[in-house]
Parts: sequence; structure tokens; C-alpha cells
Amino acid sequence: MTEMKLPVRILIALLCAVVILAMPFVLSGPNLLDHTKQQLMNEDSEDEEGEEIDFGRLFFSTAYAEEDDLDVVSVNEGELVSQPDWALPQDDFTVPPMPNPAGYTENGYADETIQVMVESREIDGMTVHIANVKISDPSQLRTAIAGKKVSSDKTAAVAAMAKANNTVIAMNGDYYGQLPEKKLFEFRMGQKIRSKTNKIKDTLIIDKDGDFHLFVKSKGLADFAKQNKDEIVNAFMFGPALVIDGEIQKIDSEYAYAPVYKNPRSAIGQTGKLSYVMVLVEGPEDNSGATQQEMAQIMYDLGCVQAYNLDGGNTAEMVMLEGYAEGNITEKFHFKGRTEAGTRGQTDIIYFATLVPENTWQ
Repeated sequence: MTEMKLPVRILIALLCAVVILAMPFVLSGPNLLDHTKQQLMNEDSEDEEGEEIDFGRLFFSTAYAEEDDLDVVSVNEGELVSQPDWALPQDDFTVPPMPNPAGYTENGYADETIQVMVESREIDGMTVHIANVKISDPSQLRTAIAGKKVSSDKTAAVAAMAKANNTVIAMNGDYYGQLPEKKLFEFRMGQKIRSKTNKIKDTLIIDKDGDFHLFVKSKGLADFAKQNKDEIVNAFMFGPALVIDGEIQKIDSEYAYAPVYKNPRSAIGQTGKLSYVMVLVEGPEDNSGATQQEMAQIMYDLGCVQAYNLDGGNTAEMVMLEGYAEGNITEKFHFKGRTEAGTRGQTDIIYFATLVPENTWQ
């Protein structure tokens, strides 16, 4: 074989070097990556029984998901900011700053740390009130109680508790004080009320990251609580769980709280990282309330990844107040499960707060 001349050998070597150096840019082209990603998703998108997994909804598992894998669904993503020193304590009932009067909009409230959009819809004959909420820091999702201690059975109106805590928007909790003798798992702002498992009730735990964890009839609750005892901020044992990891739940017809009857209902759900929805269904005038299965469908259709039923009937209530700074607080929105009924005193509320200090208002 004739020996290759030196200049030709040098030219071939240079060409090889160019190809090798260019490979990372070729392989990392967005079209190729998208194609490869889609192939991998298609290959892995079936569970053991062959049922297709909806990757569009299953972007977030509160128990085990890594943050880098999240596809966040939120209200006006990317517009919220917060200063580190604005965060509120998550282990006490510290009262947040007042909402800025300039933050109120026709349909809600917005500042640099929180956005709330309220709407009402008619769904299959049901009057449904919806508040979509996006926050910048987990400490803005809070609870408040009527008494000075979590062990108190004192009650107060939802609006009164909302006013005392400078809430942007608030709704009823699970009225834990009405069942003092029951075995329940209840925490408020990191403070334990009870920590018993209960094989007939579903549990919602909200952790320090503002993420929801749901446990059906206490399955897995004891282990989770033991391993994450310092991460629990709020916990409720009312239920049932309506949506878990993006899957709508089939409600047990024997669950408590008249599951198959049309009644006023309230629920809270997580739609993404620091994104939530609060829902209240009016009733039961003209059979206009919701069954628990209908509540599950509503929360699923609203995009919830996790959703949980709260106390209903006369307890179901949602309120947004304004006029804090002016010293003339009034109701911007006030929805009640039974519109014809009076206000019912309750033990606790769930609410969202702003973090913007009053001295920084523009």
C-alpha cells in the first residue's frame, strides 16, 4: 500500500478534530432533544397495568418529586418576588402586613408577592366561587384560630378572624374544635393539636415548602409524620381527598359528611409550586349544592394536582376584605355555602397574606 503523504494526513486529522468538537453542538440541538425527550416519555408513559400516565398533570408529586423536574403551573408565572427578610414565621400566628390599598383589582388583589383572582361560575347548575392564588413564599399560606391557644374551643366568624390577621383572602378550615373527643391529626402553624391516626378519615398535611401531602384513611401518615415531624406546618383531618397526584379520586359512598347528597361544600387545592385554588359551592337551594364526587370533578377540572375537601354546610365560607389601611374594613367578596343563613362561628381559617411591608408602599 502506498504511504499517505504528510500534508494529506494533517488535513484528515484536522477534519476529524473539527467533527469531534462539533458533536456536542449537533447532539444538543433543540429539535433533537425534543424528539429524544418525546421518545423517552412515550416509552415510559405506561404503568405496570398499561394505563397511560398524563404527564401534563403529573408534573408534581408532593411526596417525592425533585424541584428540577417541575413544570410549574401558576398565575402569571415569574412576576412575583419577595425579599428574604420579608418571610413570616411558620411556627406561630404572627400577623402579616396589611394589604396595600393600591393592590386591589376588580377581580381580586395583586402586589409583588401575591396574586389573587376571584371568579364565580355556573357549573352543571351549581354556583361555584373560585379564588386562584399565587404566592412568592410558602409562609404566605397560613392558618389562624379564634382562641389564643390551639387547644381552645373558642369560635369566631370567618370575617372576624380574617380582619384580625390582615388576610388578603380567607376561607373556613375544618372546624377542629367541634370534634374534641375524636382521634384526629391536626396542626396549626407548626403547633400540634392532636397527632392521632384515624382509619376512617383522610388527612391533608401542608409542609414548610407550601406543598400538599394527602393520606387516605391514614395510610402512610404515621411514617410520614415521624420522618418529617419538623416539616409539618398545618394538618387537617376532615376530607375526603379529592385529587391525589393529578388523579381524581373515587369517593367512598360511606365517607362522612353526606358524600352523595347535594350540600354546600368548600375545598382547597394545589395546582403547582406555590399556586393554589380555593373553591366554595353554594347550596342546597333548588338542589344546587355538590356531592363530594362533584367536588372532586370540579377541583380536577380546575387543574389541581392535590385537592382536599374541607368543612361544608353553614361552615363553608370565603371572604376578601379591603380598607385595612383606611381603618374602614369592608367586604370586597363574601361567599357563603348557605346564602340565606347567618354567619357561623368557627375555630379556624385558612388564608393567604401579602409580605410587602407597609413602609415600602409606593
